[in-house]
Amino acid sequence: MASSGLKRKDDAAPPASATDPGLRVPKANARDIVQLASQAGEILARAREAALAPGVQKTLRKFNLKEVAELVGLSPKTLVRAAQRQEIPSGERVRGNRLLFTLEEIHEIQDRLDLKPWRDPVTDKPMTVAVANFKGGVGKTSTSIHLGQHFALHGYRTLMIDLDAQASLTTLFGLLPDSEVGTDKTALPYLEGETDTLKDAIQPTYWHGLDLIAANLALYGAEFTLANRQKTEENFRFYQALKRGIATISDNYDVIIIDTPPALSYITTNALYAADGIVVPVPPAMMDFASASLFFSLLGDIIGVIDQNEGGEKVFDFLGLLISKYEQGNFVHQTIHDWVRAAFQQRVLFHTMGSTAVLRIGPEIQTAYEIGQYQGDRRTLIRALEYLEGVNGEIERLVRAQWPSKAGLRPVTRAEGSA
Repeated sequence: MASSGLKRKDDAAPPASATDPGLRVPKANARDIVQLASQAGEILARAREAALAPGVQKTLRKFNLKEVAELVGLSPKTLVRAAQRQEIPSGERVRGNRLLFTLEEIHEIQDRLDLKPWRDPVTDKPMTVAVANFKGGVGKTSTSIHLGQHFALHGYRTLMIDLDAQASLTTLFGLLPDSEVGTDKTALPYLEGETDTLKDAIQPTYWHGLDLIAANLALYGAEFTLANRQKTEENFRFYQALKRGIATISDNYDVIIIDTPPALSYITTNALYAADGIVVPVPPAMMDFASASLFFSLLGDIIGVIDQNEGGEKVFDFLGLLISKYEQGNFVHQTIHDWVRAAFQQRVLFHTMGSTAVLRIGPEIQTAYEIGQYQGDRRTLIRALEYLEGVNGEIERLVRAQWPSKAGLRPVTRAEGSA
C-alpha cells in the first residue's frame, strides 16, 4: 500500500522550538528566574573555587627584587646591601637565587628607609577620587581596581568603596557578594542612617594597605532610603550623606577610590559630591562618546542645583577623561580619539588605557598587578603594565599636586610581573 504521507505522532519531527534557533528559548516565570539566579551563583562559586584553590581566600603574589627597587625608587644593589645589614626585611630566597618580597615587606622597607609617600596630616587632605560614567561597559571597574592597587603598591594608605550593587569590584577581591558580604560591610547602614560612621563597614583585603567597603544587591535599597530621608528628616540633603560618612574615616587614609554605578542615581550623586577628583573612562566609540557628552550635561545640571542649595560652589580638584579600551591600529578608534582630544583638550588624560587581553579579567579573577606567571606572550603583560603605569601614574601626580607638602613629585615606575 502506498504511503499516505502522514506520520504517526510518535514518528513526528521534533517541535519547531527544538530546531529553530529563534524559538528555542523557553518561557520563564518567577520560579524559573530564581532557579537561573541559583545556577549562575553556582557557576560563579565554581569559578572562584578554581581561581582561588586550594585556599578559600585570594592571596597576593610576591614581588621580585627588580620590582621592589622600582617601587621604592632605589637600586637593587642598595636594597641587597641594606638587607645584608638587616636594615630592611631580607625577603625570601627562591630557586635561581632570586629574592621575593611580600607587599607588607615592601611597605616595611619604605617605613624603615623613610620612603613612605603618605600625605602630611596637617597640610594635606585625604583625596577622594570617583571613577564614574553613566554608561556601562566603559572599563569603569577595571579602572577603579587597578587605580586602587596602584596606590597601595606604592605605599599609600588606600580605601576602595564599591557603590555598585552589582558588586563587580567586590567580586574581584575574591568575595561573593550574595553569600560572603553582610549588609553591615557595605555603605548601606550609614546611608540609611542606622550608624554614624563608615568605620564598621571597612574590611582589610589581601593587599596590605588596601581596605574595602564592599557592595551587594542590598545597596539598591539606598535609592529608596535616601529619597525617603530627604522627605522626612529636617535639613537632610541626600547628596551629602556619603561625603559626611567619608569624613568619619578619611584621616586614616591618603586616597579613597569610589567605583560608582553606571546610572544617574542618588548613590552616584553622593559619590560625585563626595569626590575631590573625577575620572571618566570613555572608550573611543560613537555611542560612548555621546554618553560622555550626556554625562557632563547631567553632571553640570546636578552640581548647579547643589550649588544653589549649598549657597556655594563645588569645585573638583580635577576632572579628567580617560580614553579606555583603545586600539592603536584601529582607524575608528584613532579618529574618535582625536575628536575627544580636540573637544575636551586638557580635560583628557595624556595617557590612554589600551585594549589588551590582560586587562579583560578572566576566570582566574586576577588583575594585571596580580599576575606572576603569564601564560601568554610575556610582551602582552608588559604592554598592559605600561598602560597602567602611564594612566595611574598620571592620576597619582594629579592627587599629589593637591598636597602642599609634596613639592617634588615622585617619578612613577612600572612594576612588572615576576618572570
